[in-house]
Amino acid sequence: MDKNDPNIAATVAELRETSNSWVAKYRREKALLGRASFRDIYSALNAISGHYISFGPTAPIPAKRKARILEMDTAEKPLSRGR
Repeated sequence: MDKNDPNIAATVAELRETSNSWVAKYRREKALLGRASFRDIYSALNAISGHYISFGPTAPIPAKRKARILEMDTAEKPLSRGR
């Protein structure tokens, strides 16, 4: 989204709420905590939330952090193997 979009704050708030709900739901599942797919997705969600908490909803995500977030795509590989 463009940082001047008037809906960006609402979109970021919805993103954070959705990610917090996901973490709250799956963090309780002890069988999932050690899985690589859970770790990768949790790490990406944590990086996104942390960025917006620290810098606000209009701050662009730096390239290094964006690369870490995009590692979430690697979660598909462990999931396909049942991890």
